[in-house]
Amino acid sequence: MFSRSIFFLWFCASIVACSSTASSVRDQGESPLASAHPPVTFKFLTYNALHGLTTGRFGVAPGETPEQNETRFQLLMKQLEHERPDVVFLQEVNPLPQRAERYVTALEALGLRYRVVYQVDACGVRLSGEKALFPELNNGLAILAREELELKKIMGLQLSGDLGNCKTSSGFQLRELRYGLIADIGLPGTRARYLLASTHLHSGFETGGQFMGMLADLYREGRFREYPTFKWEIEQSRLRRIGELNVLVRMLNKLKRERGYAGIIIAGDLNFEQDFPEYEEVRLLRFTDTTLLGGQGRELYTADPIRNGWIRMEEGAAIPQSLLDAIAPEDASVRERIVAAYRDEMRRPRRIDYILVDAIPPDYCLRQTLFGLEKDEKGFPASDHYGVLNTYSRVDPGQACPVGS
Repeated sequence: MFSRSIFFLWFCASIVACSSTASSVRDQGESPLASAHPPVTFKFLTYNALHGLTTGRFGVAPGETPEQNETRFQLLMKQLEHERPDVVFLQEVNPLPQRAERYVTALEALGLRYRVVYQVDACGVRLSGEKALFPELNNGLAILAREELELKKIMGLQLSGDLGNCKTSSGFQLRELRYGLIADIGLPGTRARYLLASTHLHSGFETGGQFMGMLADLYREGRFREYPTFKWEIEQSRLRRIGELNVLVRMLNKLKRERGYAGIIIAGDLNFEQDFPEYEEVRLLRFTDTTLLGGQGRELYTADPIRNGWIRMEEGAAIPQSLLDAIAPEDASVRERIVAAYRDEMRRPRRIDYILVDAIPPDYCLRQTLFGLEKDEKGFPASDHYGVLNTYSRVDPGQACPVGS
């Protein structure tokens, strides 16, 4: 279904041609984009591409065969060729820079010309190139954009993690690091440029409100004594994500204010759901979740164990050690109840991938769909996430958006 567009494309016209503050961006030389016609349709995609690694407490190893990795890559290319998105925000691109550059080469072979920028966010210990403690690991973020959009990298911004720093060919990492990849593009029919950010926020212990509510009920009944400590651990993960969001948005707003960008779009695997405090923080930061305005009429689950074979939780799958430690003092019946509830929680579909924007101009309608549903011959999609695809369709000023798909 369609609804009124939320996107900020060609937003200049609605704020008096971006005002004189935009000169620092616009006056860098006349671009052929300025004289081009605004496109009839425009597509943005965010997609966690799955790094293909098995990560443990003390190491990283390949989590699939080279043949499986290649099958996933080719399946992704097939779907990108079909959809032809104008901008793609990617997470878990591994290894960098080789994987990012291969995207460009493979798409060019399909007749699609893209530019790519990237930022490593997980490097282990890497001295230079292949000299690394974990040679398979150089994972990170990337943004692809159609050649004509003049994609340029601005920075890789470290959002959290004090012990380490990752660059493309070197770096060290003692604990988890999180980054935001910031770039900009120009758009046909305007001299303005727009800020883009791809990010993958901290994951931590994954659980939703219903599971935590059940644990709280047990605590009130006197049957889960470690609940306050366990809840504190969950809240630390949520506070970390809130902090990462604030660091990223502060920098984006600073760049927009100082350089005169016309708008901002943030996309990625944000690792929270709509009933989390992080989602409320998005609203307080004055960004809009495009899913609310996409008119699809139903929830689009991007992490779906019911449909996606990569994340199906088997009955005997391991339970996180932090949860096992918390419930250890309880009697067997309480432990079994909590473990069963946790397994149910992990089988629940969730939406944790988002496209967020900071402005809502007229003249475009949005249709939002899932990307990456196609499966290989063994029944597996290209990633353990489905992507979010926003398709913007131009309408005449004042015209209502079509209803229906």
